[in-house]
Amino acid sequence: MSTSVFKVKVKAGREAEFESVLTALVAASNANEPGIRFYQGFRSDTPGEYVMLESFQDKAALEAHTASEHFLAHTPKVADCLDGPPEIQHLTDI
Repeated sequence: MSTSVFKVKVKAGREAEFESVLTALVAASNANEPGIRFYQGFRSDTPGEYVMLESFQDKAALEAHTASEHFLAHTPKVADCLDGPPEIQHLTDI
């Protein structure tokens, strides 16, 4: 299983755009990818900070996600809103 937490900072004034694009990506991913265990974005209490929690059944499901049409279409739009690289934490099930 593959589970990760992504914490990102969004450029000032781009929050609404980021939320719109991320919401569309989350909806398309959850609707079209049976290998997703959990895939959801969250707004932090810290202004401009967001957290993405994602968990996939296995490596193949993660690879299918990153190769999907909706992921490839939305990721550049998400990245354009970011103020620096994401902070990523990979987790292992217990």
